Amino acid sequence: MKIISTLLLVALAAGVSSAADRRWQTGTLTDVGIKRTALVGNPMHDRLPPVFNKPVLTEVATYVIETADLRLELQDMVPITQGTFDVNVKVGSAVTFAVDKKTAYIRKADGGEYRLLVTKSERKKRP
Repeated sequence: MKIISTLLLVALAAGVSSAADRRWQTGTLTDVGIKRTALVGNPMHDRLPPVFNKPVLTEVATYVIETADLRLELQDMVPITQGTFDVNVKVGSAVTFAVDKKTAYIRKADGGEYRLLVTKSERKKRP
């Protein structure tokens, strides 16, 4: 029991320190949409009996953030009905974000963070 609690504390400390070490950037939200995907499960549908539990495509929110030299296409990792980042955000608004491999962290107004999947990342060509 003591080993498990020690490992848990080490994992929590590593998570907190990595959040402070992120390279935060500011970009502009240029597009918001909805996509159907089989990669994200819907817990409400998964609870149905096997007769009714046929594979379905789940609706998730998509976002595009652009900076002067980067364009990111992002996808939510939970269905729209289950605590999405914000499908009502306004196109053209400023967004503070950090990218770590295939995960984008969006800084929320309350100081918290929200994770999104990076589906496409491309550098802009300079003239």
